[in-house]
Amino acid sequence: MQIKTLEVKNISHYARGSEETPCYNATVYINGKRAIEVSNDGHGGMDRQDTYPNIEERCLVQQANEWCIKTYGKKTHKYMDNGEEKSFEIEMDLEHVCQDALYDWLDKKAFKKDLQKKYLFVEKGQLMAYKKLPKDTEDSFKHFFKKNHPNQKCLNFLPLDDALKLYKECA
Repeated sequence: MQIKTLEVKNISHYARGSEETPCYNATVYINGKRAIEVSNDGHGGMDRQDTYPNIEERCLVQQANEWCIKTYGKKTHKYMDNGEEKSFEIEMDLEHVCQDALYDWLDKKAFKKDLQKKYLFVEKGQLMAYKKLPKDTEDSFKHFFKKNHPNQKCLNFLPLDDALKLYKECA
């Protein structure tokens, strides 16, 4: 099978079950068709990656891993060690692609929840917020915001993808 597209969908996350690794499951769609079920029980260890019973393609998980590595290459992760910033690279195999999709999904979910309760904006590289009050209307807040923060953009009024990018950079 020639893999042209790979998407991670139907993500379910179980925060209470996440100990050493995220406890989740998701479906990998290849070329628009449901192909691989991915799951992790959250107790450490690698994801389980199983093809669906109706898939007749042999070695599909291996093909998906190779496709992900070829398509996404390596990703650098940074961390602090005794006050010194260090980094390491990993190949973006299917497991890493799925976990990145999980974390993006979790970030988007948290962002949407914040947008329901707050007006968010970025000021001097920091994420700032005003709590939404019952008396606030969108127009009254826009007027207030423009008056008090003329050079800032309120994330609530930006396209979702643009706002989410700013949110992730500053949160």
